[in-house]
Amino acid sequence: MFVDLEQVNREYSFKKSTSERYDIRWGKYGWAVITIDENGGMFNAQSDYGNYAYSWPNHGRKSFKHFISLDLAKDPTYFLGKVSRETHFDYERTIKKWKREIIQIRRNKECTKEQAGEAWDFITYLDDYSGSSHAIQMKVYESHELSAICEEPNYVFGVELDYPPDAKNFAKEVLPIFAEIIRQEIGIKNEM
Repeated sequence: MFVDLEQVNREYSFKKSTSERYDIRWGKYGWAVITIDENGGMFNAQSDYGNYAYSWPNHGRKSFKHFISLDLAKDPTYFLGKVSRETHFDYERTIKKWKREIIQIRRNKECTKEQAGEAWDFITYLDDYSGSSHAIQMKVYESHELSAICEEPNYVFGVELDYPPDAKNFAKEVLPIFAEIIRQEIGIKNEM
C-alpha cells in the first residue's frame, strides 16, 4: 500500500533559536568546541576527549550560563552521569575489591588459610586482559581457587566499572576551563 504524500497532514511547528559556540584551545594540542543554547539548556561539546551532549531545560538558575558556571562545573560526577556511562573496566579497583573480599571471607572462617592464599595468588597474578571485563569474569567463573572459597564467585567477585578516562578528563579539565570563560563573560567572580 502506498501513501499519497499530498494527503498526509503536513502541519508542524518549529522554533528557531541562536546558539553560542566557544572554541577553546589549551596546551599544545588540547581543543574543544562547545555549543550552548540558553533557550533550551542545550550543551554540546566536541573535543579531543570525546563528544558530549545533554539538555538541562529546567536547570533552576537565572540562566543556563549561571547553571554551567555555578553548578555544572563543580560536580564532575553529576556531569558524567548525564553525558556518559560507567562502562570502563577499572582493573585496579577491581583487584583491590577482590582482595578485600578474600580477607572478609577468611575472617568469617569460610575458608582455610591455604585456600585464601591460593585465591589471593590467583587474583594477584591475574592479567587485566587489555581492559576486558568479560575476559576477567570468565577467568573468575572458571577459577578453582575462587570457587574453593565461595559458592558463587561471579556474584562475590564482580568487576568495578567507572566512567571512561576521556569523559573523566573532559569533566575535570575542560569543563572548569569552560566554566571560567562563562563566569568571566557574565561577570561572576570565581567561586569554584
